[in-house]
Amino acid sequence: MKTNFLLLFCLPSLAAHLYSAELAKDGATGWKIVLPNEPTMVEKTAARELSEHLKLVTGTGFQTIAEKDTPAGGKSLIFVGNTAKAPKKDYKFDEILIKMDGGNLILAGHKKRGCLYAVYSFLQDVVGVRWWTPEDSFVPKKPTLTIADDLAVSYAPQMFSRKMYHRNAQPGVFSARMKGNGSITPEYGGAVRIINFVHSFYKYLPPDKYFDAHPDWYSEIKGKRKHENAQLCLTNEDMIRELTRNVLETLRKNPDAKMIDISQNDWLGFCTCDKCKAIDDADESHAGTLIRMLNKVAEAVEKEFPDVWVESLAYQYTRKPPKTLKPRDNVLIRLCTIECSYIQPLDGEQNRKFAADMEGWSKLARHLFIWDYTTNYNDYLGPHPNLRVLVPNVRYFIRHGALGLFEEGEGDDFCELKNWVLLRAMWEPQLDDGKLIDEFMSGYYGEAVTPLIKQYWDILIARAETEKIYLGCFGMNSAQWIDLVTLNRVTEVMNKAVETAARVYGPDSNELRRLRKSKMGVDHVWLSRYYPLRCEAREKKLPFLGPKDPLQAAEEFAQLCKRFKTNAAAISQEKNLGVYLEGLKAGFSAQKNPPDICKGVPEDSWIIFDALLFNNYRDAATIIKDPEGWNGKSVRMGTKVDWNTSYTPPVHGKYRVLASLRCEGTLQKGKVGSWGVYDAKGKKSLKTRVLTANDFLNETGSFDKKFRWIELGPIDFVAGAYFWFAHGHSPELDAICVDRVVLIRVE
Repeated sequence: MKTNFLLLFCLPSLAAHLYSAELAKDGATGWKIVLPNEPTMVEKTAARELSEHLKLVTGTGFQTIAEKDTPAGGKSLIFVGNTAKAPKKDYKFDEILIKMDGGNLILAGHKKRGCLYAVYSFLQDVVGVRWWTPEDSFVPKKPTLTIADDLAVSYAPQMFSRKMYHRNAQPGVFSARMKGNGSITPEYGGAVRIINFVHSFYKYLPPDKYFDAHPDWYSEIKGKRKHENAQLCLTNEDMIRELTRNVLETLRKNPDAKMIDISQNDWLGFCTCDKCKAIDDADESHAGTLIRMLNKVAEAVEKEFPDVWVESLAYQYTRKPPKTLKPRDNVLIRLCTIECSYIQPLDGEQNRKFAADMEGWSKLARHLFIWDYTTNYNDYLGPHPNLRVLVPNVRYFIRHGALGLFEEGEGDDFCELKNWVLLRAMWEPQLDDGKLIDEFMSGYYGEAVTPLIKQYWDILIARAETEKIYLGCFGMNSAQWIDLVTLNRVTEVMNKAVETAARVYGPDSNELRRLRKSKMGVDHVWLSRYYPLRCEAREKKLPFLGPKDPLQAAEEFAQLCKRFKTNAAAISQEKNLGVYLEGLKAGFSAQKNPPDICKGVPEDSWIIFDALLFNNYRDAATIIKDPEGWNGKSVRMGTKVDWNTSYTPPVHGKYRVLASLRCEGTLQKGKVGSWGVYDAKGKKSLKTRVLTANDFLNETGSFDKKFRWIELGPIDFVAGAYFWFAHGHSPELDAICVDRVVLIRVE
């Protein structure tokens, strides 16, 4: 692969040593854009994008003509696509060619969309255009546009598939402009499509169709065949034959497909029958039975569809490569990093087990893709200090032969910066990540603010590294690593950045708007941990830089979420952000309206958590209008759930724990449910209490319609501990209603 990039940053210094061509002078041009006589959809898109951007840059229009209308020996022409001027060669996938040739400019490449990526690379690296986000870009104003007369670029990306999975990175036009190819429409070349993309076992063999007649096709778990939260029995030959038949039929219905997925469901439940266990034991990995099955299906696929890859996941229990079995050449393995720590690169000390698996798969699999994670699913809104490992990890994947990369994000913490840096690195991993970060910060937030944002990141990353946290994509709470001193420091820095942006760029500037969104991570830490932090400040005699009026701050935060189209606070709550924000505000409102049990207790010694703030798994709990609730509402857990409402309070230390609860139904004795506190990190219960009918019955023998305070007792909270409520599932119990929980510090 030959690369000769003339980047924007080195053009000025080269200008004195090179002849140049003027595409425009003083806002006028004689150059024309030339398309093939019968252009493809993508070639038309490429010419349109080039024309529109050059007009924005120079202030003049560039006419587009057909190749047949060009004069013989004509000059000052920009040839886009598969024209007669484009060199005839066997281009690699997504390869681009940018070349000055005899007074003309050629923008060409691989037939699928090489010319489009050549246009985007030319606009970015030569002209100086930047697309920061789908909504924000920088277009330089150059009435006179000069390019080097010996400009020559030939480049093919090392990765076949490049996708940034984030709502602010996926829109087709932006993804294409950043030369990603995972979420783009046909006019931009189309996505790299995979049939039945991941977790597909039951897409081919749905249990409601097959299980009753063929229970032996599904996992044997503890001696019993089951399909709930289970997988397929991968050594069952009849199952493999039917799976193969269904895979082939799927491919016949999708004749243009080049990849089809056959992968485990998104839970555990692997088969432990004697045959499966023997193979997995011999290969020291559950990937043993997986690869054995895949090879059989892939062999049949190859006979009918020789150019199709069969994809599967090396994920969770199949992440470790098998000891003896090797995937066929038409099998593609997608290795997932879901268990890793992202404060260190993936070849760091914390990720030694993953690195060993990466090394193993890179030797076994001819085709290797990666599924990587760039967010904290438990807290989309708060700081996630993974910035410095993003590009090194991309390079790490490529060094080990990765041909594709799927970056799963969906967090809001500086997502614009992270998305942009990752997309740039997926196309050109050799770029300096520090320079990429500096370039984005200066262009997006403004040069006056950039030193402060860099200081913000330095403080956060240094703190996370000092605390030696395991920065996974699940289970990490800011209370585990951001202490009050650090939070005060980064708050000072970000407040100064906001003041600087307003002064230098103006109160209505794009720079201030963008910065205000990125500051929401710090704002959310203050709001989600407000009262414990206030107590800590008082006890340690430290400054407290949180909002003076948290209720007003929460209302302003909710407005910012609406303004910036914030999607969710945590995973699987995309439909419930409004409920979460309402709960956030309700918590501060509740603190201003304490129950009688808090009277006489120092204000900083108790915290109230409104049930509207609690997690709602699978949307099974409902918020209802409730005249007995302190604010006219409560959370109702009906009979269709076991447990589904819980909350992780951002506290540590010993507290008395009380909950305001009510029951609905006709039960008069026995268990109605339970509640308690669970240490998620230590994987143990800190305390559990059974709820009985006697806790809620009034003198008439029916459930009291008013809420009652039920005490759990003193609990020594550790980071990540959460309280939970469970339904008893008695036929005579309709629901448990939760109003609020109070924690009173035990000195």
